[in-house]
Amino acid sequence: MSRKPLVLAAAIVVLHLFEAVTLGTTASGSLLANVLEIFACGFAVVMAFGAYRRGRGLSRPFWLIVGAGIAMWGMANLGWMYYEVVLHSEPPSASVVRFLFGLESVLIATALFLDQDKDSPRIDAESALDFIQVGIVFFFIYLEYYYLPAHRLDDSSAFLREMRVENLEDVLLTVLAAVQALRARRQHIRKLYSGLALYLLFLTVSAAVAQYLQSVRPAPTGTLRDLLWTSPFLVFALWAARWRPGPAAETGFLLRRKTLGELMVTNTTFALAPLIILWQVSRLQTEWHLLRFSLLGVSIVCYAARVGISQYREAKSANAVLTHTVAMDSAVNGMAILDPQGRYVYVNPAFAQMTGNTNPDAMLGKPWREVSDSHDVAPVESVIREALKRHGKWFGTLSLHHRDGTVVLTEMAVTSMPDGGTICVSHDISQRISAQRERAETEIKYRTLIEQVAAISYIAELGTYGQWLYVSPQVESILGYSADEWLSNSRNWIDHVHPDDHPIVNAAEESCQRGQPFQAEYRITRKDGAVIWVSDSAVVVRGSDSHPVMEGLIVDITDRKLLEDQLQQARKIEAVGRLAGGVAHDFNNLLTIIKGYLEMALQRCLDRPELHSDIRRIEEAADRAVTLVRQLLAFSRKQVMRPKVLDLNTIVMNLDQLLRRLMNENIEMKTFVSKDLGSIKADPSQIEQVIMNLVVNARDALLDGGRILIETSNVALDSAYTRDHAVVVPGPYVLLTVSDTGTGMSAETVAHIFEPFYTTKESGRGTGLGLSTVYGIVKQSGGYVWVYSELGKGTTFKVYLPRVTDAVQGPAEMPPSTNQKGHETILLVEDEEDVRELTQMVLSERGYKVIEAHSPAEAERLASSNGAEIHLLLTDVVMPGISGRELAKRLTARFPHLRVMFMSGYTYNVIAQNGTLEEGISFLQKPFTPQLLTEKVREALDRSVSVK
Repeated sequence: MSRKPLVLAAAIVVLHLFEAVTLGTTASGSLLANVLEIFACGFAVVMAFGAYRRGRGLSRPFWLIVGAGIAMWGMANLGWMYYEVVLHSEPPSASVVRFLFGLESVLIATALFLDQDKDSPRIDAESALDFIQVGIVFFFIYLEYYYLPAHRLDDSSAFLREMRVENLEDVLLTVLAAVQALRARRQHIRKLYSGLALYLLFLTVSAAVAQYLQSVRPAPTGTLRDLLWTSPFLVFALWAARWRPGPAAETGFLLRRKTLGELMVTNTTFALAPLIILWQVSRLQTEWHLLRFSLLGVSIVCYAARVGISQYREAKSANAVLTHTVAMDSAVNGMAILDPQGRYVYVNPAFAQMTGNTNPDAMLGKPWREVSDSHDVAPVESVIREALKRHGKWFGTLSLHHRDGTVVLTEMAVTSMPDGGTICVSHDISQRISAQRERAETEIKYRTLIEQVAAISYIAELGTYGQWLYVSPQVESILGYSADEWLSNSRNWIDHVHPDDHPIVNAAEESCQRGQPFQAEYRITRKDGAVIWVSDSAVVVRGSDSHPVMEGLIVDITDRKLLEDQLQQARKIEAVGRLAGGVAHDFNNLLTIIKGYLEMALQRCLDRPELHSDIRRIEEAADRAVTLVRQLLAFSRKQVMRPKVLDLNTIVMNLDQLLRRLMNENIEMKTFVSKDLGSIKADPSQIEQVIMNLVVNARDALLDGGRILIETSNVALDSAYTRDHAVVVPGPYVLLTVSDTGTGMSAETVAHIFEPFYTTKESGRGTGLGLSTVYGIVKQSGGYVWVYSELGKGTTFKVYLPRVTDAVQGPAEMPPSTNQKGHETILLVEDEEDVRELTQMVLSERGYKVIEAHSPAEAERLASSNGAEIHLLLTDVVMPGISGRELAKRLTARFPHLRVMFMSGYTYNVIAQNGTLEEGISFLQKPFTPQLLTEKVREALDRSVSVK
């Protein structure tokens, strides 16, 4: 309870004491004393209204009626104050003020006759009729025992008679409240009427003492005896403020059946009021003839209406009971009611059938032990009794054995009733268990089939944010999530899909909403953060309650996507290589002319240094162009290789000192070569170029210094490796690894790193052909190159070159250079006029006889007329009509001693198989200088004939 009501009550008491001591019975004192009494009365009414708002059930009308009774006393006291303070007299015996004081008892009496069994929060018609009866009884008491006698008595005698009547009413109300408290079956109602009985007892004693003192020593309001009228209201206010409603479960307590004695007492109470009124009417004088018989008639009508309403409600209840009984008898579930002794008082046909009895009536009155099989209930009897004791109910499964040997599986609920009996409700679950068993067997077969497939099977609601209803265990092996983890957050499954692929999934979902199959390939993030590709296929089926769902499979297609990407990248690089090779071929013809005439110009202007210097600068630019073209040819794998069996360790160690001179002071380079390293077959100069390009690329990535590591080792690539690298052929390889701790590259950069002219360096640093050259050389040598890099974590290039078992070849002996003049006849075949003219000029100056042909057809014609005189066929490879290789075959077939030398900008599978020059074939790579031309021609003429 809040302290405020207590403080307010104390303040009223203090003010009463102050008024009695200071003002006394003066007009001001009487006024203040009456105001305090009325204020205390209002205080009690407010607290009663607060209790009414907090209350539940019967307590709500109780507080409302009692509060209204106290409010009547306050209104009566207001009239008393008017007579006493204004008119300086007490109200006359026939005054309405004295009648209003009596209405408090009427309302309290009506509160005592509230129906405890209903415990209703509302005042129904029956209660209203009871209130009218109580009011008539109290009216006749007031009329007969005070009002009429007061006309024949003096004021003192009338006052004493009034006190006796009021005291008698208070005593009767107190006793009646105590009786109601004793007969109450609910704890919260018992507390309510017990509190009212104590209040009425305190009020009765206080009023009796105050009235006695007033009769002994009459005095107006303003003395200490006024506290005897105020204190009961303060006590009532504190009680109402402190009161709290009982538990909700108790408020909703079920009604129990009334005994015969209780029914007789209740019905006698209904008839008692008219009998009392009849007795009171018979004692009234004849002049009250109309009033007494009118009120008697009202009382009889109220009694008749009360009985009629009760009978109507009983009939309605009987109809409801009959309806419920019919419903229970027709129910599929078994229902039975047992009394506190365990005997059946109601059994419906379904319950009797479940227990193996055909006649429900035969079970009535029998104990449950006599009806049930002891083997059925013995195992669970103690459990049921303990559950009923603790919780008032039990639910579980029972197997009921019939006399014919059949067994019925049931679910049974047992609930305790307020009177000690129990209600049993059972449901036959035999068919459900059988259906569940069949469904479980079907699910096991389905799961066994589904879980053997290397894919995620699922059932989900339609829509991007639909709930997944099932997912197979493969979700853990493919995505890393357990089935429970995935299902718990399945509505947000699209959060795992790569953001760039959301439109693909949404488009597939939209088509699925239209009843079309779901088909999409997208990236999804595993639990460990790895991103994989999956193919998601599903169809729309009709689920439970005609609710459409998706049933589908998710397959990991990461390997397939990787192969597709690798194939696409290889095709792209191949296309770029073909373009680069074609450009290089045409550019080589131009460079041949430029370098040829440059060398001739240098020879002719030796005496003019100013021109000599300019020509040298042009020659340097031409040399850089030649290097650029060779890099393009290397990338396109169209340059001529002169492979030999090599020791990779020897090449690496020979380049070690040269490479170290290229490093800055803040770069540390370490070289580790493996012992017993296998041999490789490749062009030594090209392998050196691969190492140089990779190391220089690593150096450029170390902007703030770092470490470069060069390693060699023997490796064997198996089928497991080739699954992730589609173009790799399994077998033994020699591995060259170049690693750095530099800035690293993003995945997007790695995807373009081997493309020509692609570079991440600033403008002016590099041509973008370094790694393209590495790629071309390694691929042309039959190997593979892979790059592994992450931003901020450095880069590693791995070059795999096929391992061979042949012995390492020593360095080839260089033929002695010769400047002797020639005299032989050379058939020159070149479709490019400027190149043909330059070549003819150079060879003619060296003493050779040159026969020019601008096409293979013309060459065959000239050979026919001069074949015996021709010593060397010098032919371009790629020409209109037939190739230089085909021309050589035709002429050597006719002239077996004819020597052949080819010249070309590139030779892609024309004179060299996969770029490797065949043994015994002379070849002159464009662009060439006059000096190199004469040396190669002389070398070819001095070689024995090998072309067949």
